[in-house]
Amino acid sequence: MKRIALFLIVAAALGCSKDHTPDDIVKRLALPIVAEQEVPAKNSPGSGSADVYYNKVTHMLTFTLSWQNITDVPTGAHIHGPAARGTNAGIKFDFFNAFPKTASGTFSSEVLVDGSKIDEAQLLAGMYYFNIHTKNNPGGEIRGQIEF
Repeated sequence: MKRIALFLIVAAALGCSKDHTPDDIVKRLALPIVAEQEVPAKNSPGSGSADVYYNKVTHMLTFTLSWQNITDVPTGAHIHGPAARGTNAGIKFDFFNAFPKTASGTFSSEVLVDGSKIDEAQLLAGMYYFNIHTKNNPGGEIRGQIEF
């Protein structure tokens, strides 16, 4: 009898937790990060991609960047915004300290979309971008607009 009561209590508690629906999470896989998106466009053999997930309930933006063949080791790596394609903006989330200092690699991180540094409506409207900088291209060598 005690086991049944314990089971019912646990089942009720689990049933009260919020399950995330598919509408709660937006994602974009293999988002291009390329020299042509830089402003002005760069002539670089470097390229990359990003897998990006945004949870509308927790307000966490999670991402994995992969890049290859940039012209030198990275000297900066950030999320910039708000800015549409073809325009530049300031740094909103700097993750360079943890970023691998290699010409090719992979990196994962997450940031809280708190409405201050990164705004949810502007994020979902494609107004932020990833940027990887090098000594050869201090303003940015490859860029990827975050578009869901």
